[in-house]
Amino acid sequence: MRKRVLGCAWGMLAMAAVPAIAADGPVQIASIVPYLNEQVGSANVRQCDWNARLSAMIVERSRGAVVVGAQDDVATLPGNTLTIKITRAHTAGGGSISGPKWGRIRMELREDGVVTGNHTIRRVSNRPFTLSACGPLEKVADALADDVVAWLRKPAVDPDFSWEADVEAAEPGTE
Repeated sequence: MRKRVLGCAWGMLAMAAVPAIAADGPVQIASIVPYLNEQVGSANVRQCDWNARLSAMIVERSRGAVVVGAQDDVATLPGNTLTIKITRAHTAGGGSISGPKWGRIRMELREDGVVTGNHTIRRVSNRPFTLSACGPLEKVADALADDVVAWLRKPAVDPDFSWEADVEAAEPGTE
């Protein structure tokens, strides 16, 4: 119960603070967050629509600060754009028996083509008694959406950012 209350409080704080980023107009994102490449995820991951849910949840929780700007690539659009790509994803049916499910995204915020921020976020779900493959990824998408909205309050540029960084590396705790 306490975790649920803390989660709700964190979500409300993140939502309340986001509109400041929209001072120069809303941030545009793709309607479906794409996978970085064909090697990301498995057949289980690709049967789920969690990447569409991720985009929708970011828009919903941003309270107007983020809007869908294009179906695919927003990098060439004018104004504020946030390119998000899924760089790692894993799921399997079986709840906690089949181990953790995770998603990792990398994102790049631009204002009229100039990079104003970039970041990497990873979330893990290990919910017991959820036997579907897609259910845990939906929870991962919800958590990632909250993280994106919170990061948009104070974006920063990581000089070591790379779209390809650690794509091939094993996830911590899975070796």
